[in-house]
Amino acid sequence: MLGTSYRGRRKGVAVRAGSVEQARREARLTLAQVAGGKLTRTAIHLIEKGRTRPSMETLQQIARQTHKPIEFFLNPDAPAALTEGQSQLRELERLTAVRDLDHVVEMGLTLLAQRWSAEDAAVIRLSVGQAYCRMVRPEEALEHLRIARPEFERLGDEWMAVEALDWESSALGLLDDPGALPLANRTLERCRRLGPGAAQIEARILGHIAGMYVVTQSWALAVRYYEEAVDVASGVKDLLQLAKMHHGLGVAYERMHQGGAARQHFDKALALYSMENDQASIWRVENDLGLLLMTQSQLDSAERHLLAALNRSTELNIERRGRGFTLVNLGDVMLQRGRLASAADYLAQALEVGEATGERIVQAEARVLLGQVEDRNGNASMVDEHFEIAIQILEELRMPDRLRDAHMEYAELLDARRDVIGASRHWKRAAVISKLSSLGMRWTATPPAERVASAGPTGAA
Repeated sequence: MLGTSYRGRRKGVAVRAGSVEQARREARLTLAQVAGGKLTRTAIHLIEKGRTRPSMETLQQIARQTHKPIEFFLNPDAPAALTEGQSQLRELERLTAVRDLDHVVEMGLTLLAQRWSAEDAAVIRLSVGQAYCRMVRPEEALEHLRIARPEFERLGDEWMAVEALDWESSALGLLDDPGALPLANRTLERCRRLGPGAAQIEARILGHIAGMYVVTQSWALAVRYYEEAVDVASGVKDLLQLAKMHHGLGVAYERMHQGGAARQHFDKALALYSMENDQASIWRVENDLGLLLMTQSQLDSAERHLLAALNRSTELNIERRGRGFTLVNLGDVMLQRGRLASAADYLAQALEVGEATGERIVQAEARVLLGQVEDRNGNASMVDEHFEIAIQILEELRMPDRLRDAHMEYAELLDARRDVIGASRHWKRAAVISKLSSLGMRWTATPPAERVASAGPTGAA
């Protein structure tokens, strides 16, 4: 049974079967529009399917949105009280709606220890998996989502199956799994077959796909999907989704060296996140603003924003994913300022965090910058070691744009070292990767034997 913190919730209202869905369809509204920003789309879906009963406040919200009298929904012949299980499911949905993630996981795991129908258990697992994704705990998310999705499919509930599939692809994306993007694209196809009422989930899927392109540094594709997501999200007036899309656009435009456009989108994202009091996302924008200012050589302002982001991550107890990027960026600022000891310290911390969390892109970025620090210190063998590992990681992650840049950065250092043969090899590889990428073809990783043979100051790969 649940602890005392989950007891004593108000009873729900018995509604006439099919009345909520009928009212919504007659009003030509999406689930998100009925929710009106006060509930989640899933909450309305569960009420429509009769899996939970609405509170009177929720029923009044539905009535206002659909322009129906309360009496339209009432079922006078049904018992008024929710069963204990229905009350628990409704409370879990409320916690999900307000993003009380720790309590979603706590309550969800407690509920799963009890007896439920397969359908209700799938709903609980979806809530838990979604919470784990938002907490950036993808392995634990997948444990639940991979059970929930096939159950929804077996029940013929395509809408909930698409919800679960979207979060599953997101969890794979957090793990840098190459299967994440193909799965997300299949999810988008299934979502669009649901019809125009699925605009909110479509916007979220588009945003997730765009985010995957950000990770692979395919900026033009990221912009394309983010802009499409903004168009879709604007129609459902979801402020948090809009904030995420503007945030993603800011990142993409910054990497495309369009600083003005990037700053505009970052400012919009900050304003929207602030309206929703999303402190974790404000932290991320602070980090990205710091990176933007760094690329514009505004190092004082960049350091200020990055330190604010680092301090905020400490306040939010963010010890896992995301913190490594802030540390990498601070290391880069210190490197540009010539403060090599501070740069090395931040980058060593970033590398440690990246290894602890499995964020291989953080490891690669830290290695590239550590290679530059060692070059300034005159330690050629460590330069080669750091770049060798970074390039191998980027090859395995299939990130052609970042891999090309790493080869070019290494080639510049080898040129300065007067290693003409080594530099030429990396310039050529960068050119080939760029050409293949433009043709939509994949770069074949450098054979390990060649990497070992070419390492070292006289013939670095």
